[in-house]
Parts: sequence; structure tokens; C-alpha cells
Amino acid sequence: MPLHDHVLRITSFCQIAVGVLGNFLQLFFHNLIKSTSHKQRPIDTILAQLAMTNAIMLLSKGIPEAILYFRTAYFLGNYGCKFVFYIRRVSRGISMCTMCLLSAFQAVIISPNNSSLTTLKAKTPKHVRLMCVLCWILTLLMDIYVPMYITGPKNNRSYIRGVNLLYCYWENVFVETAILTTLRDISFVGCMSLASGYMVFLLCRHHQRTQKIHNRRLSPRTSPEIKATQTILLLVGTFVSTYCVSCGLLLYDVYSANSSMWVANVSTFITLCFPTISPFLLISQ
Repeated sequence: MPLHDHVLRITSFCQIAVGVLGNFLQLFFHNLIKSTSHKQRPIDTILAQLAMTNAIMLLSKGIPEAILYFRTAYFLGNYGCKFVFYIRRVSRGISMCTMCLLSAFQAVIISPNNSSLTTLKAKTPKHVRLMCVLCWILTLLMDIYVPMYITGPKNNRSYIRGVNLLYCYWENVFVETAILTTLRDISFVGCMSLASGYMVFLLCRHHQRTQKIHNRRLSPRTSPEIKATQTILLLVGTFVSTYCVSCGLLLYDVYSANSSMWVANVSTFITLCFPTISPFLLISQ
């Protein structure tokens, strides 16, 4: 194995280890707050689901690659590949759905009491758990096609529209399956963008209204709602940017005649940046 592959693999292992640790710390703090607080915030349920799905995504990527790296032999059969990549796709989809739910929930919560979202503002906290369950059901059903197209690795790129996944192979990835997945991803990313734009608008208007008050204070403090909104905006920005870059690299890998495993590994590394960074952003707040 070339030196740059070793460096990239070791960097990936460090990224996965740090990300798994961060997400488990986030779950630990969530359970700690839940056991010590008399009243649980609805947003905590969404954050706990995000941490759990991010940890699953990292583990489903890291464990097979770690075994392959140290054994240097093919260890997953067709059924193993189908199971691992189904879990990975489901966790990715639930993470995207949860981020969409998180941004929409926060946008509704910080909306003014006299806005058109007043009714949703009163009802949304009561249905957070139901919406989290719907995220799981929707993603499990939409990604049920994944095992049909995953097989063991191929020694050559005999399939025109297949993707070599290091220890497995995805056949005809952009023929029958891409449209539905792309529509889902675009819908979620679009919802995140709209909710984020609305939150930015509310923050700017809030800043303008309170600017005079802040100027009179010697040490102005930011409200918890504003801090939470700023953190969620940072999360959404990180998610959307890493998603767009990884999609661009994936398209290059599929359609380029000079594609290589290095491109696929870099794409995966960028995809896992969000589940690695997000718990530390949330813990810091």
C-alpha cells in the first residue's frame, strides 16, 4: 500500500475514533441532564437521536475498514456487504432527516408569538418523539433497495456505472436508484436551507431591535435561545457544505476515466467530518 494511502487510512481512523468518542459523550451528557433535570427539553430528544445516528454512521464505516486494514484480506461476503452498507445508508439518511427536523424545530421555536407559526409553536414540542420515529420509518423504507445493488468487491470496473467501495461494490448506482435518493436529499437540504434562512432573518431583526439596549449595557449577554440558534446554524452550514463537496467528489469518481480509490476515500473523509464535529459543537454550548 502506498504511503499516502497509509496516511489517509490512519487519519480516517483518528477521525472515526474522535467522532465516536464525541457522540458518546454527547449521549452521556444527555442522559445526565435527563436524570437530573425535572423538565426535559423537546430539543434534547432530537439531539440524542442525532448523536446516536452519527455514532452508528462512524462505526459502520470504521470497523470494517479497521479489520480490512489489519488483516489485509477480504472478510465480508455478499450478505456482509449488504448489511454494512444498509446500516450506513440508513444512518446517513436518519442523520439528514434529524438535521432537517432540528433546524425546522428551532425555526418554529424562535418565531415571534404573533407570526403565522404560532399554532405550530404550541403543538410542535408535543410531537417531537413522533417525528423522530417517522424519520426512522421513512429512511428504513426508502433505503430498502440498497442491499439489492451491493455485492462483494470487483477486481475491475466492468460495470459502467458502478462504484468500487474498497471492500464491496455498488452496481448501477446511478440507474434505478439515484432519482429517489436525490429527491429525498434535495428535499431535506432545501428544508434546512429555508429554516436556516428564516432563523438568520429573525436573528438580524432581533439584533436591530436590541442594538440600543446592548449599547447601554457594559457586558451584554446573549440569550440561550440565540446561542442555540447560532449553534444550529453552524451545524446546518457544516452539514450542507460537507454534503455538497462529497457529492461532487462522488460524481467525479463515477464519471471520470481517471478516478481512483483515493478520491473515494477523500469523499468519505469529508462526509464523516460532520458526525465528527457536530457533538463537540453541541457540547461546547
